[in-house]
Amino acid sequence: MSTSDAADERSKPGLDSLPLIVLLSFVFGIAAFATDMYLPAFPAIRATFDVAPQAVQFSMSVFLYGNALGHLVFGPLSDRYGRKPVLIGGLLAYAGASFGCALAPDITAFLALRALQGAAAASGPVLVRALINDRLPRERAAQTLALLTGTMAFTAMLTPSLGGWLVQFHPWQWIFAGLGMTAVALVGFCSAGIPESLPPAHRLGVLGPRSVYEAYRDIAGSARFWSYVLPPSFMFAGVFAYAAVNSFLLIDELGIAERHYGISYSVAAGAYVSGSLAGRTLVRLAGIDRAIVTGLVLGFTCALAAVIASALSAPLSIALVMLPGICMFFSAALILPIGFSVAVSLFPLHAGSASALAGFTQLGFAGASAGIAAMLYDETTLPLHAFTFVCCAIAITCWCAGRGFRHA
Repeated sequence: MSTSDAADERSKPGLDSLPLIVLLSFVFGIAAFATDMYLPAFPAIRATFDVAPQAVQFSMSVFLYGNALGHLVFGPLSDRYGRKPVLIGGLLAYAGASFGCALAPDITAFLALRALQGAAAASGPVLVRALINDRLPRERAAQTLALLTGTMAFTAMLTPSLGGWLVQFHPWQWIFAGLGMTAVALVGFCSAGIPESLPPAHRLGVLGPRSVYEAYRDIAGSARFWSYVLPPSFMFAGVFAYAAVNSFLLIDELGIAERHYGISYSVAAGAYVSGSLAGRTLVRLAGIDRAIVTGLVLGFTCALAAVIASALSAPLSIALVMLPGICMFFSAALILPIGFSVAVSLFPLHAGSASALAGFTQLGFAGASAGIAAMLYDETTLPLHAFTFVCCAIAITCWCAGRGFRHA
């Protein structure tokens, strides 16, 4: 690094201030808030629109599909125009879609607005991952993203309880109005508090179909990139399979009140906080690859135990529903920020696009898994636990298959 480059580096705003970490965590979590907070409202939404449970579960899938496609849009835009203006635009679109969900007259409009909300929500994780990798070297970026994930998850763990309380005493539409108001507040805070991390000299000179295609082609052609993206994505698919059906198991089958369901989901979210913070510590103590292996083995082992318990006809209980979910949340959170941070760092000139493709893969798998879990749902835990076990097994297979590319 030249003297001038070092001076430029020292002059950049840091990422170690507590207010900035908290703000980035909220921005990073806007998609999680839009899924976690409304989970206790599934039965109420079903009653309002007079539809089958699968139609309400599909609202999560369309959100994830929209979120996945939104990643592909926001990534290249941020490589061309900078992180901050693209983020502000995404937050404004998210606010508008959230208010629209609260006013939706029927299930069709609700699903369409959920897809739009999901697309806009992609701006948060795409831009935060890119911003961090703009500013920090690989291992520090992985640790910082793990810290942000933990901070975000700690905040998100409160949202199911808040959603359960709202739907217990108010119409479910209040949840989406609250999401919209939160996004409006974030626009103000981000305008004042988030630094631009991509100077004009480092941005793409031209943004067109050809340049976007070539960037994604180069990224998608990297086996090393996929070796860090696919294992966390399959583990995260298991998390969303659990999220898609556990409210029906706990509320409809076990009779848990909505407000208490929110508390139970917060426990699982607490495991996500613990997993992300454990991943940050493991990276520092054992390195990136060993931290990922630890999460994969733990998730696989717990998923196998859950399948065995369900197959042996263990009676439906809170423990049989929650304990495997807690383990899945912990394991996925341990490896996901680490793997994605490494994947994005492989393409410093296209960090936005690399972040976008990683997020697209993650959310595409998650959306598919939510839909599959809904179709397999039979009022027992066996289909859910069997599906999450398959997700863990595929994640380990992908990791082992990519070993040669990671060490090439």
